[in-house]
Amino acid sequence: MGLFDSFKTKTQPTFNTQKAVMTIVVAAVTADGHVSDEEVGRLRSMCARSPIFSANTKEEDNAVIDFAVNVNEQLGTDAIKRAAEALKPELRETAFAFAIEMVVADGLVGADEEAFIGQLAGTLGISEEIGQAVIAVTLMRTRAE
Repeated sequence: MGLFDSFKTKTQPTFNTQKAVMTIVVAAVTADGHVSDEEVGRLRSMCARSPIFSANTKEEDNAVIDFAVNVNEQLGTDAIKRAAEALKPELRETAFAFAIEMVVADGLVGADEEAFIGQLAGTLGISEEIGQAVIAVTLMRTRAE
């Protein structure tokens, strides 16, 4: 037993819709092992255009992003499970769509990201049909030429 183990169990993070969606999206952003400035910009853009985050100030968006980064670091894959439990099925689909957008935005989907997407779909209860539709539409939206 580590010195901080008893404190960790007492201070479990509390998820609301914003924190849950962002936790899932941040996990997707970090699936390839690094976060670029462009990906951080995409997170901010997602906040600006999503009704989930539309009432937030920049500082509130930053707080939600910071929460998601911290909870992913602390809980690892359990962060996604905990976030999913806090969302209605429709919002799990929304979180999945945002996550896919983040993963495919750079035009490259590596093996780690592909494995992440499969695991994410399973954890969120995304059907194969919905998953394929989200991926197809996202690829259409992110074409450069």
